[in-house]
Amino acid sequence: MTRSLTTRTNTTSRDWQSVLDWVTANRKLIRQVASPYYLHMAADIDDLTQEAVIAAFKAKITCHKKGVPEKFIPYFRVVFKTCCIRLASGIQTVHCLEDYLLPHTISSHEDQPPSQPESLERIELALQVISNRQQEVCLWVLEQPLPVSTPDIARRFNITKRHACRIVSNSIQKISVMKDQ
Repeated sequence: MTRSLTTRTNTTSRDWQSVLDWVTANRKLIRQVASPYYLHMAADIDDLTQEAVIAAFKAKITCHKKGVPEKFIPYFRVVFKTCCIRLASGIQTVHCLEDYLLPHTISSHEDQPPSQPESLERIELALQVISNRQQEVCLWVLEQPLPVSTPDIARRFNITKRHACRIVSNSIQKISVMKDQ
């Protein structure tokens, strides 16, 4: 069971240490609160721990100001959940790699092997499981001679970067599900 923190009036290293100890002792609660948002966060477990420490400190201050130390855990849940929602931008960052394009060399079309008919059939089959808009975006991406980024897609289709990333992410998800079946 989670334990509550005792509040003090001034911020000392002991305050921070008590918050760190509480976060360490309550990792399960932290994972439980963050789990619905984790796929959509651009954060790893260390980032979550740091956010949890900050949220716990904010909750501790709020409890102290309001004089209700027994409400620490509910306050912590609200503050930490808000942090998680802020970290979650509404997209699955795992599939959104526009800022991490690998360097490539420009090669002529003669260096590339001719398209295999089986590959084209697989692409056509994969495109059948996604919406018309997703097909339009995916076909444009596949036609490009060089890798494109989400900002490139957004400019081409006159949409936001976030929406472009969402289209690509949802397309990848649907195609992955179809491939797994």
